[in-house]
Amino acid sequence: MTEGATLLLVDDHRVFADVLGEALLAEDGISRVDRASNLDAARALIASDPPDLVLLDLMLADESGFDLLDELARSADAPPAIVLSGSNEPRLIVKALESGAGGWLSKTTPLQALMAAVWQVLSGQLYLAPATLRPVLDHLLSDRRGRQAAAEFVAELTPRELEVLRCLVSGMTRAEVAAQLFVSMNTVRTHVQSLLRRSDQHSALALVAFARSHGVKGIDEIDELPAAGCRGSSF
Repeated sequence: MTEGATLLLVDDHRVFADVLGEALLAEDGISRVDRASNLDAARALIASDPPDLVLLDLMLADESGFDLLDELARSADAPPAIVLSGSNEPRLIVKALESGAGGWLSKTTPLQALMAAVWQVLSGQLYLAPATLRPVLDHLLSDRRGRQAAAEFVAELTPRELEVLRCLVSGMTRAEVAAQLFVSMNTVRTHVQSLLRRSDQHSALALVAFARSHGVKGIDEIDELPAAGCRGSSF
């Protein structure tokens, strides 16, 4: 990495930003550290004199740093960004990386470790602190297992059970499901009981929450229904 890197620090905690900005500026290889306390100021600085790298807090008063991450990700010539956060929650770290962040650092990170991350991201690599790797991997593996379980749950449903479930997810009562499908209330009740057993839930409300958490959409949320559809095919 050549000398003379320019940084943009986006943080609305003025004392923290001032102290960190001065410390960064004193580091070898850093030629300029701009500061912005909100997204509009950050956008203006990026547009007028783009930095080599953005250090971004996600919690900015009433704004979210995720908005800026998304904007940077959509621009081919945008500078990379490292999230500098007071949190190390794995879910947020994964979301930030998915939004285009080049790394994640805690605000308590020692300066030399922060600088190591800066140079690593500026060289085109991704940076995560060693302490965050295991929680992030655990989160990703758990999420993957959840998606697999969801796929298995849906795959094991009969076409009619899936239709009934989609109707329930859409907010229909059992009577409305029966009318929608042109079947009897007893038939709907049988399928709901089967769905409750399959999902290990104990109420229709819990079943709907479970289904939504497993990616099942209501009939009003899908573009095209199967041939049978939730439109009244026979059993």
